[in-house]
Amino acid sequence: MDEEKILNLLHIARKAGKLQFGYGACERSCSNGNSKLVICASDLAENTRKNLKIMADAYNTKIIELGSKKLFGKSFKMRDVGIICVEDSNFARGINRLLV
Repeated sequence: MDEEKILNLLHIARKAGKLQFGYGACERSCSNGNSKLVICASDLAENTRKNLKIMADAYNTKIIELGSKKLFGKSFKMRDVGIICVEDSNFARGINRLLV
């Protein structure tokens, strides 16, 4: 797995307007059917991770665990980011390929 390549893909997806950050935004994206992939940080609170998994399962969205809140926050120049939602199937497919 190449974390840097995944982050590069995520930055391109952000410029394209295909990313959502945070639990609320990801929940809306999933319920609207826009979400193709949910990425959660490995240091996310256990309860939040459990609720996120239930939500992703309910809307048939794949969820992966990657990086840390600090890594995503630093990379996207935001406060600690624990949940990222990808809303484009091509970006989601590219990230899945890099995970193998």
